[in-house]
Amino acid sequence: MKRARLGIFVLVALAQLSIPAMLAWGRIQTLTHGRVWKFKTAPVDPEDAVRGRYVMLRFDAEDKYRQPEQLKSADYVYAVLKEGADGFAEIDHLSSSPTPPDSAMKVEPGGYWDGQQRVVFPFRYFWLTEKRAPAAEKAYRENSKRGQQNAFVTIRVRNGDAALEQLYIDNKPLADYLREQPAKQ
Repeated sequence: MKRARLGIFVLVALAQLSIPAMLAWGRIQTLTHGRVWKFKTAPVDPEDAVRGRYVMLRFDAEDKYRQPEQLKSADYVYAVLKEGADGFAEIDHLSSSPTPPDSAMKVEPGGYWDGQQRVVFPFRYFWLTEKRAPAAEKAYRENSKRGQQNAFVTIRVRNGDAALEQLYIDNKPLADYLREQPAKQ
């Protein structure tokens, strides 16, 4: 009887651990093998008392893409990406399936304005350590002003999944940019 209980306990424990492990494995696979896309950002940067410090991201591609109002009832759709003339990703069209797998990411319909649909990307926050957050927020704010948008992110897309990879300021990864700042002052 004790062996049966122990066996059931072990099976339940393994089942509970397997779900977060599968989610983490999927995100790691996307970051390792997914296609890289660059997105221009727009300014915003708060903090969350419970979850910590972060830079809140907004994307030009979300605001520039408009489609006639036809996906009102969908919980999510796939944004099929294309590379613009400036090297940054743009939304080509919306689809109900993740094809092609390295160019389509799951997005939420984000509301309507003048009969046009807006989309919301699945990544909004670039999390930071408490120590780096103030300098990162200042750098991001200074490099995301209208007329001086010098910040962008890279994401990786694989099989409809999208993962935020890195925030760049002045064409440098955030950590490198912040490391160089004391030398400039």
